[in-house]
Amino acid sequence: MSNCPTVPVETGTSVSEFAKALESGRCPVCALLQADEFQELCRWVGGNVADEGNRRRLDEAGGFCNYHFWLLCEIHSPQSGSLVNNYIAAKFLDLLREESNGGGQVRAQWLRNAAEKCPLCIHLARREAQHVHAFVDWLEQPPSWQAYENSRGLCLPHLLHCQPLMGNESLRRQLDHFQSAQIEHLQKEMRELVRKFESGQRWEISPDEWDACKRIIEKLVGRKGTANPP
Repeated sequence: MSNCPTVPVETGTSVSEFAKALESGRCPVCALLQADEFQELCRWVGGNVADEGNRRRLDEAGGFCNYHFWLLCEIHSPQSGSLVNNYIAAKFLDLLREESNGGGQVRAQWLRNAAEKCPLCIHLARREAQHVHAFVDWLEQPPSWQAYENSRGLCLPHLLHCQPLMGNESLRRQLDHFQSAQIEHLQKEMRELVRKFESGQRWEISPDEWDACKRIIEKLVGRKGTANPP
């Protein structure tokens, strides 16, 4: 893969981060967001609700969305999970006690609020916007296309996020062409895996062929938890 050109990125995503993301074999924006998500999860795994910033964000949201609640559960220790979840449960009970009837509307509003204001979702949405703008700025520099063409390319959701930000119509068409070509390439890899598997040649299956069935999912819908463009 060609080295990424050294161009300034003013949205907090460095050229070296793009280089690593492009070499990951994944959508570069998805790869960057996965790293962001893990770092942000680690902020909560210590159970540090005494931190003023963490506590304020939890007070505003009430809790986490379903997806991030369970994702945190996978990496929490029992001690850190108990610290965070006890704080959330206490706030939920306080909310019920403030209402005279403690009815279903209060509970439903708490669920909506936690989903819409999940601290992790809000952080990742902000980082996603930064990465998309930085990626467009980077890709519009003429030397960047070769590095992109040698990568696995953007997933469909992030392609659709990037294209409206591009002033270069020719580049938008190039992205569309590459998207189709990459999907066809993944199809070829999947067909090769099936052929080799069925002909008793499992030892000849390449790592890319093993990964193709997962890569096509990300290619079409983005990493787990990626929202569709508006």
